[in-house]
Amino acid sequence: MLRKIVGLALVATLGLGSAAWAQTQAADPKASALSWQKQANDTRATVAGVAEELEKIGDQGNVPAKGMIDDAKHWIAEGDKSKALADEKMGRADYQKASYDYNMAWQHYVRAATSGLNAKRMLTGE
Repeated sequence: MLRKIVGLALVATLGLGSAAWAQTQAADPKASALSWQKQANDTRATVAGVAEELEKIGDQGNVPAKGMIDDAKHWIAEGDKSKALADEKMGRADYQKASYDYNMAWQHYVRAATSGLNAKRMLTGE
């Protein structure tokens, strides 16, 4: 069930993200940055839930699942780095560059979710 919810959330985010970015970036860089900031934050929260679930499950000695869990952790850390850069740029009102970094953070979080959900499926069959 959680996988379906996360999957739907990511699909909705993917669809809205790409269409909104092209229109908003050109017309209003600040609005674009705020939109990407929200998407990155929302996706990060979803990924954190998957990561917490995986911590409880553990890798159960499954080497491929462990690799996917490690990948998920890596991409979360990369997303957090990009998000921190974007936050700095928002503070300087450099909205166009902040948009790019929030978008990159979001992409990293989507990669983390993919790895995490694949590991969960491998471990639980869900």
